[in-house]
Amino acid sequence: MIRGIRHLLLAWVILLILGAIEFGCTFLSIQRSLRVVLLLPAVMMVALVVLVFMRIRSGPGIVRVFAAAGVFWLTILLGLGAMDPLTRTNYPTQFGQHANP
Repeated sequence: MIRGIRHLLLAWVILLILGAIEFGCTFLSIQRSLRVVLLLPAVMMVALVVLVFMRIRSGPGIVRVFAAAGVFWLTILLGLGAMDPLTRTNYPTQFGQHANP
């Protein structure tokens, strides 16, 4: 029992460290093309939660199928949701924001 609690506490501490790394990296001035690297701690956090807390490895095969389907749909929804802010541009108009009467 103590070993299981230690295992969970270690996973929790690792999650805190990864969260602190991700939070600390937001204060760095990173080039726009390298900002994708900030997703690595987040992906590692998700993998840790899935493997340790959800115990996907010890479940039956159908559990793994549903977990994979959930990740697939989450990826699609996040990708569709990110399309608007990633592709939005400002087009200049002949009228400024503060037009003089």
